[in-house]
Amino acid sequence: MADINHRERTIKAKIVYYGPAVGGKTSNLKVLFDRALCPRRGQFLSINSAQDRTILCDLLPLRSGGFRGYELKLQLAAVPGQAMYAASRRVILRGVDGIVFVANSAMDRWHENLQCLQEMHANLLAQRLDPRRIPLVLQYNKRDLPSVMPIADLSRALNDRRAPEFPAVAPTGEGVLETFSSILGLVVEDLRRSYALLQLPEGQTVEAWTAQAVEGMFGTTRLEPPKPEETVELPVSQLDEGVPDEQGHLKLRIFTAQDAPAGGPAAAPEGRPVDSLAESYAEASAELGLAVAEVREERDLLRVRLQEVQRALELATEAPGDGGVEVRVRAILQVLTRGGGASAATLLLYTGETPQVLALPPLVDDPLSRTVWGTAHVDELRELGAPRLEEAALSGELARVLRGGVPPFEAVAFVPLRSAERLLGLALLYFDPYAALPTRDRLVHLGFLARVLSSPLEALAAREATLAGDRLRVLSRASAAAVASLLTRLPSELARRQPLRLAEVLAPLRVPGIAVDVASPSASVLGDAALLRFTFASLVRQCETDALERGQIPEVSVKVEERNDAVLVHIQGGGRTSVISAPERGPDLSDAELSVVHAIVALHGGVLVSGRGEGQAPRFTVDLIRA
Repeated sequence: MADINHRERTIKAKIVYYGPAVGGKTSNLKVLFDRALCPRRGQFLSINSAQDRTILCDLLPLRSGGFRGYELKLQLAAVPGQAMYAASRRVILRGVDGIVFVANSAMDRWHENLQCLQEMHANLLAQRLDPRRIPLVLQYNKRDLPSVMPIADLSRALNDRRAPEFPAVAPTGEGVLETFSSILGLVVEDLRRSYALLQLPEGQTVEAWTAQAVEGMFGTTRLEPPKPEETVELPVSQLDEGVPDEQGHLKLRIFTAQDAPAGGPAAAPEGRPVDSLAESYAEASAELGLAVAEVREERDLLRVRLQEVQRALELATEAPGDGGVEVRVRAILQVLTRGGGASAATLLLYTGETPQVLALPPLVDDPLSRTVWGTAHVDELRELGAPRLEEAALSGELARVLRGGVPPFEAVAFVPLRSAERLLGLALLYFDPYAALPTRDRLVHLGFLARVLSSPLEALAAREATLAGDRLRVLSRASAAAVASLLTRLPSELARRQPLRLAEVLAPLRVPGIAVDVASPSASVLGDAALLRFTFASLVRQCETDALERGQIPEVSVKVEERNDAVLVHIQGGGRTSVISAPERGPDLSDAELSVVHAIVALHGGVLVSGRGEGQAPRFTVDLIRA
């Protein structure tokens, strides 16, 4: 029965390759191990005799990726086929979730196949498992031999359940992946029927999930024959120790009775029947194999996380270089995506005057920011102190946003990157329907990576602030000719800018005496935040100066209006009589500043209209193209 760990978000399932001796069970696992992608496989463990025959079992751990947000961990075990190891076969079937029966197609192995199948049924019954309900796939192996049984005859004799069946030549990979894909799909279907929690998302089928999982584990759904390669014979130790080959296949060799010299048979310990002793060894070896796989998995996970931390430290300490903000942010997102096991990612960058949305290809924009609800939801998370995971299944609004996009997603993790003073960025890690969702432990790891990666973002913030400050100082002090020269160099920079929400651009103007009204928080234009803020501040100052000249306390209104494909910013002057003292008069805008304002508006593809409103107070309308 599958082991489901809700805290770790894992499902462990056991698939056993059963069949007669020298039928190709180990060959199946060896091919799967050789062709599996390294991040998805564990160490292949064999417990063999001195003649390299399987004594207890072969164990191959595989990770199939996400199944309903859980990581599905598969333990593939091949039983020993020799008659003397019947106890091992009985023990290894304990807790099995699916069986591949590997039959030998050779004409002279006909009765061995039948006897082995009958024994398998008896062993399942001994484990209180119904042989007719356990997911089963039959593989007719060794089809390349000169004299083989017809498939139809093998099927009539062995497959009364009408289970899926496949011809195979295991050493070349023929039929191996097809067999594995079939039993994986049957196991998943059985899990889906047995556990209400593990229902697949709407519209997703077991067949589609299985194809995606196999593609993720092997990079293909069909194995091609391997290219001839030179084999290297490794020395065999005479001690009972592990001998890993060059690809990580760990073989434990044990000397048995048949390995003893003639005339000196090995005896069982006093008081212990041979069969009981063999079963004890088999049970111990199975537990040892699982324990070794788990220890290796933990070791590999720690190695990967160490590499992620090292990469984060490299980014935190390297010079900015000439790549620009996008290159640095992309590198940061790659570290976080790998650390969280995400399918896609974006970063809301708060280092400049207004948030920028930067996406990690192949995404071109942020899925949440496409909608009003998503934008508001992200804004609510500005005070988030630690990574948070949100699943579509638990929120109707989030489900509509994530599942309704292209590509669709099932969950999103929010990872804040903060300095000691403020939020620098918010990474949004998206998980597709086939991804395993991060555990609490992984979210803690993401939080650590985010703290390390906040350093390069802080450097970007300082750089952006310096550039923005320099730009404003140049615009306010330079001559008209110098300003015009500067503006000619800005269009290429503007082209790289993300849409700017005017609510953010106008936020610094919300001070006493200035009323800012933005009817739609999502009203956006494409441009440079510092330049636009300079424009609006200059026009507000002109309204204030006019009121002061008339001996009034300035009262300025700034109103944003959306109209078709345009965004209009209305700036209206005015004032009220002072009952205390005459206000201090502010400085007038210089000709250079006025020319700069007009140039900036024109550079953004807009129009500046000026006039007089009620009471002859100045009024300006900046007409900009809607983003």
